[in-house]
Amino acid sequence: MVGTSSVFATEILERRADELRARFQSARPFPHLVLDDMLRLPPDVGDEFPPPDWDGWSGLGDTYQHNKYFCDVIERMPPTFSALIDELSRPRFLRALEKVTGIKRLIPDPYLSGGGLHLSGPGGILSPHTDFHHYRSLDIYRRVNVLVYLNQDWQESDGGCLELGDPSDPASAAERQLVVPAFGRCVIFQTDDRSVHGFPVPIADGRWRKSIALYYYTAAEASTFSGDATTYWREHGDQSGVNKARMVVYRGLLQTSRGISILAHLVNPNQGAKLFRTRLQNIKKSRQTP
Repeated sequence: MVGTSSVFATEILERRADELRARFQSARPFPHLVLDDMLRLPPDVGDEFPPPDWDGWSGLGDTYQHNKYFCDVIERMPPTFSALIDELSRPRFLRALEKVTGIKRLIPDPYLSGGGLHLSGPGGILSPHTDFHHYRSLDIYRRVNVLVYLNQDWQESDGGCLELGDPSDPASAAERQLVVPAFGRCVIFQTDDRSVHGFPVPIADGRWRKSIALYYYTAAEASTFSGDATTYWREHGDQSGVNKARMVVYRGLLQTSRGISILAHLVNPNQGAKLFRTRLQNIKKSRQTP
């Protein structure tokens, strides 16, 4: 159990803000940072992480997030982890996060919707996806994800490694990044319509992947199209028969919904012109790429 002292190395973000911001903004396939040794906790603190049979877990268990559990009720969490989440929601960390990402006026989510403690077990995956942008219940906009890993002696062969990049886009294959979820490692990445991420390689038998996931928002939406209120999954598994037909309809409806969202941004006089110019520039760059 922790006391009142800091358990996260926020001073690293403060001291190296300029360097880290440059790294963040130039990273591919989208802005991100991977930082090691960010926890002032011993590796065996993972033993305090709730076990799979803990009654505080809520299960997901669908095809996209197989064998995954989460807890977003901070009052139920062990004190070590509730203290860490509290520290990463306070002004000092928010100011440091703003400096390294260049995104101002960040807001933590008091309800931890989709975040909090995450646990995935043998065979577990998180299918590649982009996150929602508009958080409807609070009418705010998702901009940054922060992931903190609590897995002692984790290797790539254990599966469950975070992959950054779109597996359905062969052109970006060279830019894809793989992150082993080792203890004390922190991943910070910009959350938008381009930030495809997940861990599609199943977790090995006997291994349980432990992490804390926190999401940060702004009161105003991004200046260019960064998504809508939907999570867009990039891989859907093999389907047959009626389910195959249903998947075709599902994907078609999602694309229609996304197209309408983009059109809404284009006609918005406060955003449309910049969004249109950005998309034209991206099209020109893609045509110039050999």
